[in-house]
Amino acid sequence: MKKSTTALILALALLCSSAIAGPGEDRQKSFKKVLLSFEPIGVMLRDGPFRQDQFIKHADALKAAAPVPFTLFKPNSIDDISRAKAEIWSQPAKFKAEQDKFLAAVNALQAGARSDDLAAVRIKYTAVTQSCKSCHDSFRGPKK
Repeated sequence: MKKSTTALILALALLCSSAIAGPGEDRQKSFKKVLLSFEPIGVMLRDGPFRQDQFIKHADALKAAAPVPFTLFKPNSIDDISRAKAEIWSQPAKFKAEQDKFLAAVNALQAGARSDDLAAVRIKYTAVTQSCKSCHDSFRGPKK
C-alpha cells in the first residue's frame, strides 16, 4: 500500500510539474504558434507554388495568433528559459511601439492576402519580417 501511494504521489507531482510552464516557455510556445502560420507564407512567396486559398488561411491564422505572445510579458517574468531582455520593462513605450508596428504589419499582410498583386504581398511580408528583427534586436537576448 505504501509503495502504491508513494508511486501515485510521484506520478502526480511529475504531471503537475510538466503541466506548469514558466513565463519564458509560455512565450516561446506562443511565438511558435505565430511561426506555424508565418513560415508557410514565406515558403509560398519564396519557393512557390503560391496558392492563394492556403495563403489566406495562414494569413488569417497569423492575425489571430500575433497579439497573444505580447500578453505574456508580465513584470518580473524573466526565467531560465526566457530570452527577454529587461529593457522590455524598463522601456515599455519602445516595446509597445515595436508591438504595434508588428501587429500593423501582420494586419496589412492579412488584408493584402486576398490581393492578386503578388509584388505588394511580398512587400507586406517583408515588413513583418523586418518588424520581427527590429524587436528581437532590441528586446531579445542570446540563446542560453
